[in-house]
Amino acid sequence: MIAKLETEIAKLEKTLADPALYSRDPKAFETATATLGAKAKERSEAEDRWLELEMMREELAG
Repeated sequence: MIAKLETEIAKLEKTLADPALYSRDPKAFETATATLGAKAKERSEAEDRWLELEMMREELAG
């Protein structure tokens, strides 16, 4: 799941790296920006959850 989010984030960042995107297609720029923010938040939450689970696993392993 985290790897998939990282791939999606990389694609959005590549899209937003186009300096002419905003002037050419403001709606696409806004959509990509909003989606990037949402995906970054989702990735952060997934990483936090993974860390939590990893810590629990280590506790159980001794």
